[in-house]
Amino acid sequence: MTPAKGSDTLIIQAFVNQTTPEWIQRCLDSVRKWAGIHRYDYSLAGDEFYDLCGQEFLSRGRKNPRAITNLARLVATRQQLDAGYRQVIWMDADVFVFNPEKLIFDFPAERLTAGYAFGREVWVDRGRLGILRAWRPRAHNAATLFTQSAVDLDTLIALIRHIDSSREMTSNYQLGVGLLRGLQYSLMFQTFSHVGAFSPILIRALARRNKRLLRFYARAYRYQQYAANLCLSFIDRTKEDVLWSAMDQLESGSGDVINKYVTETGVHLVPYDDDAKLKRLYFG
Repeated sequence: MTPAKGSDTLIIQAFVNQTTPEWIQRCLDSVRKWAGIHRYDYSLAGDEFYDLCGQEFLSRGRKNPRAITNLARLVATRQQLDAGYRQVIWMDADVFVFNPEKLIFDFPAERLTAGYAFGREVWVDRGRLGILRAWRPRAHNAATLFTQSAVDLDTLIALIRHIDSSREMTSNYQLGVGLLRGLQYSLMFQTFSHVGAFSPILIRALARRNKRLLRFYARAYRYQQYAANLCLSFIDRTKEDVLWSAMDQLESGSGDVINKYVTETGVHLVPYDDDAKLKRLYFG
């Protein structure tokens, strides 16, 4: 899994499946292209990726691939930092990079206060009576950045193993974003603004160029995005041709279809307590 080292930054991905859907391959290709533009080292793992968790973890209970990945991505990150990389960036296989030139992670050490950060998400869905809502911004782990200064990486790995060994697993969220969001205030880690996560409703709005909904989302998110998680776990709610059309819209304008409506330009590290001040928005 370790590539020949030519950079101090490594991008890691994994896709454990017998077949790769065309839209997932397009996502993987976009990340590989982005890594090449910035001369980052790149590694794509396959079936062997899950072995990083160890047999005890894999054999305990019934875990879906997302639950296993929640640990494997952190173990892989630790291994590669130990191998000498200055920073390791994880991207889920369903992350699509649509502005590779502007997607940078060269944060000064004094700004990256905990030595690591996660992606930032504003989820758009429908509440009661079908009213659209944008949830308060939250951290997501479809994209992660860990540096040699990451103070909590080993703690996060140990905590996931502890929860798995001492609790009944009812959801992959227990070892993933549910855990992450519960810890953010206490661990005080930041989120980076330029890799989001798009819900099925937002993907359909992109495909249809629904300006009102895209403006509403941009108001809630605030920042420009240059890549986004397209949420393979919700693929049953999105037709593939709609997904492909949304990717076309994003790529053709380097994300301008959304970014032209935001209020903050550039790349930001958002403080852990900054988004806590915001309220849920509703689309009237």
